[in-house]
Amino acid sequence: MAAAEVVMPVSLPTSAGTRETLDLGYPILNLQKLEDPKVSIHACAQKYGSQAIRSIFEKLEERTSTPVFEEINLSDNIIGDEGAKYLKEGLSGNGKLKRLLLPRTQIRAEGFQSIGSLVGNSPSLEMVVLSGNLGDAGSVEGEFATGLSKTKSLKSLCLAACRLGDQGVATLCNGPLKSHPSLEHVSLNYNRLENAVCASVVKMLSVNQTLEYLELCGNSIGPEGAEELVKGLIANKGKLRRLGLGQNEIRLRGAKALSAYFVSPQGKSLDFLDLRHNRVTFPGVVEIRRMLKKPLDDDEHNKGWMINFGERQLMLNAF
Repeated sequence: MAAAEVVMPVSLPTSAGTRETLDLGYPILNLQKLEDPKVSIHACAQKYGSQAIRSIFEKLEERTSTPVFEEINLSDNIIGDEGAKYLKEGLSGNGKLKRLLLPRTQIRAEGFQSIGSLVGNSPSLEMVVLSGNLGDAGSVEGEFATGLSKTKSLKSLCLAACRLGDQGVATLCNGPLKSHPSLEHVSLNYNRLENAVCASVVKMLSVNQTLEYLELCGNSIGPEGAEELVKGLIANKGKLRRLGLGQNEIRLRGAKALSAYFVSPQGKSLDFLDLRHNRVTFPGVVEIRRMLKKPLDDDEHNKGWMINFGERQLMLNAF
């Protein structure tokens, strides 16, 4: 097979003090370099920093060219707030960019604001991944919330492990997520969420007509929060199709409430419900499965954590 033609070769600086040649005329810019399996993610993260990002747009400007990137993957590179600012300045208004992948890039609150502004000024952007960055509740206020409200193209937003807390998620739920016209998937996994956040999520679900998949795994939501979420699902009237609540603390009481909703007439539109690792004991799992009419003793082929209801799935285990 012939090698792909290099359209716009440029030399970019690396954090090691060397330079590497990349093609800026190709629609996918992937700077997550994992060429050698013996090289650690930490070592890869040292490769391209904010200066490389700045250089990309300087080189394009020198050639009087606009970015043609449809996908930019900067995962595990330390670009920080400065790199986020260069992305905003270089890409705002670009009509080609669809996917922006920035997990674990050491972006902080200021960088979130830059990315929010970029999101609001990117008419074709469909996916943004900011998971594993150094945010806080204030990171999603201001320009971030404004930009998220402004975009009409974004379908997937991943904010897992960004330390948003109940207050940060409440800002999103009471603001841009409340009636967003295009967002179908939002990940809020591992964000230090507790029961208090569920009131905001319920209010959002009661009016949101677009969201299909909500991820809340890896938090500290308890039984009271789980019961509150059932109210939100009922008010949502079947718009949400997938809900992730694995690795919380909902225990038997919360798992029973959500499982009962799943098999109720109101819950028939929920295709996927993840309740794994929620401190439900084995006797509790036995009790829930009997309630669901899927007892372990009668289920020779389905004794694991996945309980099938035709094409629908409920995940539950003893933990």
